Amino acid sequence: MRMLRAVVSALCLAVFALPALAQEGDEVVARVNGAEVTRDEVIAAIQGLPAEYQQLPVETLWEPMLNQVIDRKLVVAAARAENLEESEAYKSQMAELGEQVLQQVYMQDVMSADISDEELQAAYDTWAADYVASGQGDEIHARHILVETEDEAAALVERLNDGEDFAALAEEASTGPSGPNGGDLGWFRHDDMVPEFADAAFALETGEISGPVQSPFGWHVIKVEERRTAPVPTFEEMAPSLQSQLAEQAIYDRIDALRADADIEIVESQPASD
Repeated sequence: MRMLRAVVSALCLAVFALPALAQEGDEVVARVNGAEVTRDEVIAAIQGLPAEYQQLPVETLWEPMLNQVIDRKLVVAAARAENLEESEAYKSQMAELGEQVLQQVYMQDVMSADISDEELQAAYDTWAADYVASGQGDEIHARHILVETEDEAAALVERLNDGEDFAALAEEASTGPSGPNGGDLGWFRHDDMVPEFADAAFALETGEISGPVQSPFGWHVIKVEERRTAPVPTFEEMAPSLQSQLAEQAIYDRIDALRADADIEIVESQPASD
């Protein structure tokens, strides 16, 4: 499913990347033993390239892709002359390709079905409620002091408990890049930090200082300066993403329905061992 959507998106982008060419019509740009090569065939070949190649100027791509189309016509003509369309290999691969194309067309048809405003609003309401309940919008402004050992961190905690200033101590002792700035990390969300650090930081109250906290970077002492909850993204901001999710879910639902109505018999669940 994700691969299909990526392919469809890439093709759509490719179409919009070549508007001037597409508007000029399906004119003949070459002939191969009398068979016509059209402008649209070359455009289609360019659109089939990986996205990074499509960023190149059309003038750079045109000649090699024109030659690719010419070569394809030569090879196809030679294959037909040898009657390979009647071969078992050709028929077998065409049958498999036909199934793949049918699958893609069917899935695109399901995904392109209209999603009502009510469905989209309901999806947003559910998402927004989960956003708030799960604390995804929670942010903290914190400082930290990073050192190499637990003993060093414990000693710093003692000095802080004795009343020393956190920012000044961070400037003196922290080995992290925020040290010269008093250990100030600014505002961040839980997922912005490694789990060990984030779990400890978000468990603190405003103004509270942690004990020694270990992360892959070393040992931290953390102080939370402020807390806030970022506004929930608006319906307009989330609508494109939610629409894609609903379209994708429609595929899963349709496949589940097809399986529920089907008579499926799995004869062998695993390949037979030698």
